[in-house]
Amino acid sequence: MGAQTLMLRGTLGFLLLLGVFAGTAQAASVPAVTAFPVVGNVSYSDDFGAPRAQGRHEGNDIMALRHQPAVAFERGRVEKHVGSSMGTCMLYLRGVSGMTYVYIHLNNDLTMQNDNRGGCRNGVSWAPGLRNGQTVRRGQLVGFVGDSGDANGGMPHLHFEVRTPSGGAINPFAYLNQAKRLLYPRPAASDPIRLILRRTRVVSVGAGTLTVETRRIRVSSQSADFSRRRQVVLALPPEAIVERITSTGRVAADLAGATPGTVVRVTTSSFAPSWATQRAAAGVLSIGYVTIY
Repeated sequence: MGAQTLMLRGTLGFLLLLGVFAGTAQAASVPAVTAFPVVGNVSYSDDFGAPRAQGRHEGNDIMALRHQPAVAFERGRVEKHVGSSMGTCMLYLRGVSGMTYVYIHLNNDLTMQNDNRGGCRNGVSWAPGLRNGQTVRRGQLVGFVGDSGDANGGMPHLHFEVRTPSGGAINPFAYLNQAKRLLYPRPAASDPIRLILRRTRVVSVGAGTLTVETRRIRVSSQSADFSRRRQVVLALPPEAIVERITSTGRVAADLAGATPGTVVRVTTSSFAPSWATQRAAAGVLSIGYVTIY
């Protein structure tokens, strides 16, 4: 075999290899089913490309309350970063799809005020125990909304970017519109959990169901609750415990007379966290305990 033939084959092999990588890059795309990156009631607009002091806006700003949970848009590997001299708390999510998602202005406050006393660390900016290089599930808690960096003192929000394998930013707006809104952020562990629905109001009582409008929610394995306003239809099994708060203490009760607007506190039955329970379609979650106020 001549030297020219070997060189030609080597060149062809190199070009084919480049083609494989190029094909992989071109094939990368945002998955059809994703988790909206903030759990809670938010607002956002198509502000991609809008002028900013540092250049054009390369993401969408998702306005939310301080400390609201930020979750993984898709399954992937996380990298924690502190950007710029202003101490911007950031997270990169390298999706299994090949796309990268950037979370900017994560929380650095210890209170509900802009105190800047928390720094960029786990439990404040990022989820407790989150490690660089850790693989997270879609919808898993990865951080908390804030105003760190050059957003300091402004409205808390998550600056969310979608980047291609080559690093180019693309408009997230359509992907955010299609993403699934979740009732709660998934913990890292798969151990069974309960949801505590605080300040909840009754919408209606049906045959074996209770429809409520949530206000604040706590995941039993997480240390803080968060704001979430949404109607949820809960299964009401016969073994559910119902009590009423009276002037003489707690007494056994039932929900038959609970009128719309009645304030209740609901603790769900124990369940394994999953995509289905995060979506919380009618009857997926069951009631374990109800307190009527």
